[in-house]
Amino acid sequence: MKPFYKLLLVLFLFGIIFSFNSAYSQKDRYVVFKGGFGLPYGAYGLNLEYRWKRIGGYAGGGYMKSQYYSDIVIPSSFNGALGLKYYFFRPQELWHPVLGIHAGWLNNYYHKNIGYSSYNPTVYGLAFIAGVEMIEDMMSIEMSMVIDPAVAILNPEKHPNYMGKVYFTPTIGVGVNLYAFKMYLKNRERKKNREIINMEEKLETNSGPVNQNEIKVRTKDTNTVISERLVRECNDTLAFPAVKIYTDDGEGNYWVGKQIAEEIFLFVKFSEPITGTEKTLYTYNLDSAIKTHTVFIIKMLDKNEKLSGITQKLMNKEPVQGEIYQCKQGRLMVYNYGNMQKEISVQLNDLKLINGNNSELYYDEILICLVSRNK
Repeated sequence: MKPFYKLLLVLFLFGIIFSFNSAYSQKDRYVVFKGGFGLPYGAYGLNLEYRWKRIGGYAGGGYMKSQYYSDIVIPSSFNGALGLKYYFFRPQELWHPVLGIHAGWLNNYYHKNIGYSSYNPTVYGLAFIAGVEMIEDMMSIEMSMVIDPAVAILNPEKHPNYMGKVYFTPTIGVGVNLYAFKMYLKNRERKKNREIINMEEKLETNSGPVNQNEIKVRTKDTNTVISERLVRECNDTLAFPAVKIYTDDGEGNYWVGKQIAEEIFLFVKFSEPITGTEKTLYTYNLDSAIKTHTVFIIKMLDKNEKLSGITQKLMNKEPVQGEIYQCKQGRLMVYNYGNMQKEISVQLNDLKLINGNNSELYYDEILICLVSRNK
């Protein structure tokens, strides 16, 4: 495989992975992964597009099979393309007329005047795009025409009899909005978690006569589902996986912390111990009047500060140079694995935090996975 196509493949994979990052978690941003036919797909291939409001940029790659003209064979080729598009109407509209510029593969051609002379059949250059896209929820379909006036091609001397004609190539592609797909998966998981939480709350608040054996079985099932999810998702593949801590301050308080961004640190302070030799699930509403726990985030001013040093300052009641956001609402779940290492996993959902200037932060979910207690 030529270096160009290797680079194109790497860009595809990087784009797919990076698109799931929260940097794209805004309603005006889209990352669309498409499959289709046409120049933006390198003939038959794939296309990845990042779109902000009405401006989109894409990279595509694909394969064009061999073609035959009488006894002349036009060889197959692997092709690549880049492009810019402008989408009319707002991103929330169903239909979007599209205009754009295409740069990359244009054609695999033959002209009868070439005869059996040596030439390069694969043409690269610039062209125009005009079409329409229909998008709804996760799925989209685009139908457009690429117009190649044959006036801006690479190495025209190697493509005899190509210029002097306008080429029209239809394009069609079906795409998936990766951000919407990510949100679909997250909402599906949150719905499942909400059903589990509702079961817990029903068990906790049920004042009628209940069979105790049934409660034990149902509680065990609930804990099993949540613990399985924590084991599955607590694999530390997210950013800053190893930067976390769980420690005892010697005054009956327990501190759990994690670095969640370059200069942002999350802390949970428990005023009651997480103990026991059996697997146990603890659940808390963070806006409850009973404050046996505290959740807050610090945006540090000093980029060189480490989690261990910040934790030590907090436990020693020393001032820290940073912006503190106190948690106003959310839900805290702590799973005690009940093993000799005294490991726990912490899950925080639907967090709303606010600082002294009434600036707010929101987080759908934060996990602190498999931390062992240190002194």
